[in-house]
Amino acid sequence: MTERYRASRRLKRVTGMTLVFSGVLFWMLLIALPLAPLHVNLLPSLGHAQKQSLAVTAGGASLVGGIILLLAPSRRRRRAVLPRRAIPGA
Repeated sequence: MTERYRASRRLKRVTGMTLVFSGVLFWMLLIALPLAPLHVNLLPSLGHAQKQSLAVTAGGASLVGGIILLLAPSRRRRRAVLPRRAIPGA
């Protein structure tokens, strides 16, 4: 394996683990700190249920993205196809 290949595999694995961890952490924070008592008007047009649903969706998207990165097979480069030599007398 080349050093570049190992580095890209490691980056993919670290990114996947980070996404999974951040998704789970986001869900845990959502359970521990409900958005309704916090008086933050980031999205004033949304009600409590819509804000909760948006937070669950964001955490789930992060989790799924991380799982996809962790389980996706590595891309393999195609070998360069060399032109066949003409065999004299064939």
